[in-house]
Amino acid sequence: MKYNKWEIKSEIDQVNLLLKVTAFFWTIMKLWTYKKWTADRLYPVIPTFDFLENIPGFVHSVLFCSSLVFLSLIFFKQEKRLIILLFLFSEVLSCLLDVVRWQPWEYMYLCIFGVILINYRKPKNIIILIHLFLVSMYLFSGLHKINRVFLNDVWVNTILIDLLGISRDTVLKYKLFFIGLIIPFFEVLFAGLLLFSKNKKKISFYLIAIHLAVLIILGPFGLNFNSVIWFWNLALIFVLIILYNKPFEIIEAKNILSHNFHWLILWFVMPVFSFFGRWYQYLSFNLYSGKGEQMYIYFLRKDLVKPEFGSITIYNHKPSVNLHNWAMKELNSAPIPEIEVYLKIGEEIKKRYGKDHVKVILYNSANKKITEL
Repeated sequence: MKYNKWEIKSEIDQVNLLLKVTAFFWTIMKLWTYKKWTADRLYPVIPTFDFLENIPGFVHSVLFCSSLVFLSLIFFKQEKRLIILLFLFSEVLSCLLDVVRWQPWEYMYLCIFGVILINYRKPKNIIILIHLFLVSMYLFSGLHKINRVFLNDVWVNTILIDLLGISRDTVLKYKLFFIGLIIPFFEVLFAGLLLFSKNKKKISFYLIAIHLAVLIILGPFGLNFNSVIWFWNLALIFVLIILYNKPFEIIEAKNILSHNFHWLILWFVMPVFSFFGRWYQYLSFNLYSGKGEQMYIYFLRKDLVKPEFGSITIYNHKPSVNLHNWAMKELNSAPIPEIEVYLKIGEEIKKRYGKDHVKVILYNSANKKITEL
């Protein structure tokens, strides 16, 4: 696929521009979270499989540097298929070496590159499949937010109180609590419209408005939180602009989807299991839903507390660290919200600092349950 100009005249132009935009923002986000891609850090390195535990630290760094080289080549070179293949191999291997790298934005970029690699000479297939990926992302992101914890922790505490400065008394007086359901409602609505509407470009404008709103809320003039997500929202804005620049119809869909059914299973079937704890939350776009456990580490010795841990709270006269704050401070990324990952991190922390010097607990804000690991 050859591409020389920054203009969209054909489906091939769309695909090449999508590839360039993805490579560009992927590079920025990897550099922004560079510590996550190395083993030289305090935050525990937890491999996906136990047999990868003893991989030397320099391998992480080599894979990280290699990925930046591959992304640069993908951005600048015209013939990219072999480079994409080599890059995806090294990138998946890097993610297998540490589960914290399986972020939702990493998953999205991997899917886009995977779709392009498999359908390299079929730009119409690529456009339709990335379109379906976006439908899945907005659909499940909205569905996961339909819960009381989202309304209380995200809508009321974060948006109304922290961002807008509205008091809790005002929230109660004007019954603003359930108004927060408008957020998941519109996400699910726009996902459906994106799938069935003929005017997909118009729907993409509404979705762009959502991403701009997220940038305002989380950006430097808002909550100034989770900065790597700023770039992801910018990337999604560009993806929406490019993908829906020209109208398209899903013709011959049966033939296209029959050869790419594995993507449909991954995007529309597996996320359903996430509601029952049988599939990964980030791979189902469970984002800012408020659901799940938070891990806290209580240090019985103050000298064990490090600046990399982020903000410290005092509980029973002992310093307490929220794993989320630690990850955001040191890695510029959120931790992976899976019980099996928390268990492994808890084991590593007790091994590192001594089980007599730390206490690790999980707190579920939905049922107020506290579990000591």
